[in-house]
Amino acid sequence: MLAAELNRLGLAFESAWTTRRGHATDLARRAAAAGWPLVVAIGGDGTLNEVVNGVTDRRGVPLATTGAILTGRGRDARRNFSLAADWRLAARRIVVGDDVALDLGVAEWTDGTSRYFVSAAGAGFDAAVARRAASRGGVGTLPYLLAVVEGLLAHRPIPVTIDADAGVEQSGPLTTVVAANGAYYGGGMKIAPSANPSDGALDLVVIGALGRVELLRWLPTVYRGAHLANPRITIRPIRRARVAGTTPLRTHLDGEPAADTPVTFRVCPRALRLRR
Repeated sequence: MLAAELNRLGLAFESAWTTRRGHATDLARRAAAAGWPLVVAIGGDGTLNEVVNGVTDRRGVPLATTGAILTGRGRDARRNFSLAADWRLAARRIVVGDDVALDLGVAEWTDGTSRYFVSAAGAGFDAAVARRAASRGGVGTLPYLLAVVEGLLAHRPIPVTIDADAGVEQSGPLTTVVAANGAYYGGGMKIAPSANPSDGALDLVVIGALGRVELLRWLPTVYRGAHLANPRITIRPIRRARVAGTTPLRTHLDGEPAADTPVTFRVCPRALRLRR
């Protein structure tokens, strides 16, 4: 149906199916190298993340415009970047929409590897949940909910040191650290209500040492942004933050598992050229 709609709108295109994790990055990189001016992600936030990593070089320069027709479970990028919810409208915008320059985040590890993220990156509890959900497999919300329950049972705050911008440090037992480029992550959680993907900064959300019961009680409040009323939760704009712990923490980028800490999260202003 989607291909027929794009044809009806007069778009000349080629399509390819992904068959493995990372495949969309390879396909997008080849498309950009071949001179295609627009590369469209059709799928969830993870697919969009892979496409963006394929069309953005290591200097933070977009090599092609990114389009998105989001059909996945979470679709946080739709909320964060004002993308169309209806696939027909999204297809029309691919053809007649405007290109806008927006920020990306990048995660950098000590071995020299790096990867961009679109909406948010995290280290700690949420990343451990993402790792469990990915290892479980399946589709829909049930695998994620089961991973949350398992995460709560296994949860304990871990000593973490955060070095942000000009040496501003925070050290102590923490639950989660999130570097947010947009307000939403985790399938509709309003983790950083004031985050703006065009302000040249990331919003660093630090969730302090919450016990299992307190974490369970406060998790639902994140969906409406009310979690910031908890004095153990802080938020501030940053351009760079290094996260390290006495024990390596799990990390995620746009909900997809990534390498453990230590990791540095950094903003890349105007590195995303998005059609919407």
